[in-house]
Amino acid sequence: MVLAIVSSTVRSPPPTVTIPLRNGIPVRIRPLTAGDRDQLVRAFAGLSETARYQRFFTPVSHLSTSQLDYLTDIDHIDHFAWGVETTRGEGIAIARYVRTSAADAEAAFTIADDFQGQGLGWRLLQALAMVGASNGLASFEMTMLADNTAMSHLARKAGAALDPPTAGIVRAELNLVPGIWSDLPEAGALMTLASAAATAA
Repeated sequence: MVLAIVSSTVRSPPPTVTIPLRNGIPVRIRPLTAGDRDQLVRAFAGLSETARYQRFFTPVSHLSTSQLDYLTDIDHIDHFAWGVETTRGEGIAIARYVRTSAADAEAAFTIADDFQGQGLGWRLLQALAMVGASNGLASFEMTMLADNTAMSHLARKAGAALDPPTAGIVRAELNLVPGIWSDLPEAGALMTLASAAATAA
């Protein structure tokens, strides 16, 4: 889900880590908080219909109150999410996991159309897998549309096993091994942010 990271209820900008996209443009990443709720509503309106459909598998024109509650009620351990913004504060991406059992979680990713194909999905998957493993998870399950080639490529790059499509849906199982995030340059700084968010929750 796309969102703007800076909440109007926060007086000073929250800590972020800056990462470069493949085209050299810098973007900022940090854990989501409940304070991002209003910005999430506004940013969702800017998503393309395709991006919305790929995330929810059904046409969605707006986020309901219950959906907003679910997407922003984050404890940073069983439910964690990274948000990404431009240096101007425009929300462009989100990656989250929600624990489904002691060692497993459902993971989902959304990137604004103009920022796809720049390596952001891989960096987010690395960062999300690293945090999930640090919180005791052993695997992610990712569910995607069969024609979402970007997500299937991302899953395969990470070493996930993809099931054959069923009713246009593909499920992938990804084991969270250190090799996924071993070459993430910002790993230490991102873990510092994730740990601080969990402590503050």
